[in-house]
Amino acid sequence: MMLRVFHVALQVGNLERSVNFYTRVLGMTVVSFEEVPEESINVAFLRLGDVELEISSRKGWENRRFADESLSHFPHLAFEVDDLAASMKELGGKGVTFDHREARSIFQGRVLYNTFRGPDGELLEISRRKE
Repeated sequence: MMLRVFHVALQVGNLERSVNFYTRVLGMTVVSFEEVPEESINVAFLRLGDVELEISSRKGWENRRFADESLSHFPHLAFEVDDLAASMKELGGKGVTFDHREARSIFQGRVLYNTFRGPDGELLEISRRKE
């Protein structure tokens, strides 16, 4: 029987750069560093709340980019925040450039969100459901 989603995987061009971004900027914590020697892949597992992100990298992936939304089954990663305006201000202070000056509303105004790019061009989102 399935218990929960264990992790979401993200392939990146530079593991150290991405781990630094996801921990320093987004506040995730490192669970472990792993290797898959037979495939020359280095992996970091990061956690935020109950969800883990598996970030992997290998030689030759330096210019890897997140797939365009029209080509991907996973067009973005979304992070729930408790205060969207405060989170935008905090992340902006850490060098994040948002796609929109102000938060956007979606789903008949029930969700506020904004998007930005990660170190490999991956589309990231912060969002908050309205009470």
